[in-house]
Amino acid sequence: MGGDSIESVVVVSPDVMVSSGARGFAKKLNDAPLAIIDKRRSAHNESEVMNIIGDVRGKVAVLVDDMIDTAGTITNAGKALRQQGAREVYACASHAVFSPPAIERLSSGVFNEVIVTNTIPVRAEDMFPGLTVLSVANVLGESIWRVYNSASVQALRD
Repeated sequence: MGGDSIESVVVVSPDVMVSSGARGFAKKLNDAPLAIIDKRRSAHNESEVMNIIGDVRGKVAVLVDDMIDTAGTITNAGKALRQQGAREVYACASHAVFSPPAIERLSSGVFNEVIVTNTIPVRAEDMFPGLTVLSVANVLGESIWRVYNSASVQALRD
């Protein structure tokens, strides 16, 4: 996101059903505004964007989801955000399943950057420019330490 101020960021949920996770992420970004993608599923792993609820024009849109499987939903959401005037679009997910044709979709130029964690190892042949893989090692280590020492694991989320 370069030198953009936090005021130019909008956190986007790619689905009404996962909007609470995006809302939590937005709160961590100084209570950034939230937008929600209203989509319809025509079949398994196929979706169509119907509406975008919220203002994304001229903003840096940060899509937040739990996982990316075939990347159909998140790519359709990214395209819709671009069509509605988002200046930049980032895709973030915890779990990189990356079933075909995910890599082709994610590397197609829709996203400025795709950010995932290594909860599922990303194969070397699935790496592409614009993909950032963050390690969960520190969080896992801290969680294990807290459980072992009877400390709060919930505090890691706060």
